[in-house]
Amino acid sequence: MTLGELKQQFRGLLNNTVVNNSPTLVATFINQAIMRIQRELRVPFMERQVLYTIPADWNGKLSIPSDLLALKGILVDADGDGINEYELNRRDLSTVIQASQNPGHPTVYARQGGAWILGRRPSAGDKVLIYYYAEFAALTDDNSENTCLKVAWDAVLQGALSAATDYLDDDRVARFEKRYLQVTQSLQEQADADELTSNAAVSPALYYQDESW
Repeated sequence: MTLGELKQQFRGLLNNTVVNNSPTLVATFINQAIMRIQRELRVPFMERQVLYTIPADWNGKLSIPSDLLALKGILVDADGDGINEYELNRRDLSTVIQASQNPGHPTVYARQGGAWILGRRPSAGDKVLIYYYAEFAALTDDNSENTCLKVAWDAVLQGALSAATDYLDDDRVARFEKRYLQVTQSLQEQADADELTSNAAVSPALYYQDESW
């Protein structure tokens, strides 16, 4: 569904002259719904991954993606074959900084400002996979669409209607809010069920370090 099509449905269901005649208000309520979904849901269609190959002149930090909402995990594939991947453990920053001074297989990570630090320090050519929940792509015009509108357009619609009727002190707000919660809870429950079945069976192993780093 495109943004223009969503706006048309929103106006038809809201049926309020004040909001419908204000492109700014229509855009505001739709954007509020999308931001709410990003805040409340953690489902597969929000997942993204970035693969880093450690360069020879690596500065010791992995830049955090600008669209990151929440990190799922950091995985390392030291031999590059895509088979023996393992997941790093999160530790406090001082512990990871100490570990990063020594070369070897990374086992832990921590956040420092806009980057992650790994310890131990990986070698040039090592593959590091950042697996995270990402913001949806921006909707730039009425012909644009993103993953959220493709998969969860009804959640955006009901969320926007809930926000609009709350703004208008319209007694339909409870109905729209209930429908929004039904849609989003269904999406989250399905994602949680998938996580406990097929996805869990192929999760990479954790790699445990020795205390000497």
